[in-house]
Amino acid sequence: MEQNNGKGMSIAALILGIAACVLAWVYMWNIAAIVCGIVGLVLAVLGRKNAAAANASKGLGTAGLVLSIIGLVLAVIGFFTCTLCIACASSAVNDLSGSDLESALQGALDSAFGN
Repeated sequence: MEQNNGKGMSIAALILGIAACVLAWVYMWNIAAIVCGIVGLVLAVLGRKNAAAANASKGLGTAGLVLSIIGLVLAVIGFFTCTLCIACASSAVNDLSGSDLESALQGALDSAFGN
């Protein structure tokens, strides 16, 4: 039987941590980055635990753990800030519709383009 030194889990955690860091920068992919970060964290901890039990190197597990934490934090911050920004922009658009400002802007556009 092959000895489980956690290398496979550590590599998977490293890949998921990298994916979380990359996906954290795209708004609608933040949710996928959060999932990748959480799964990467779990795999990194298990990989490090198995590596310690087998007296193997824990470097890959540590790198996966660090990248998963960074990706998870960036994704959570990005998700909430972008959601807040979209909510504020939507509220501003709803406040402006039907107001005098809208008719003034339409009149300015009509006069600028000669309509």
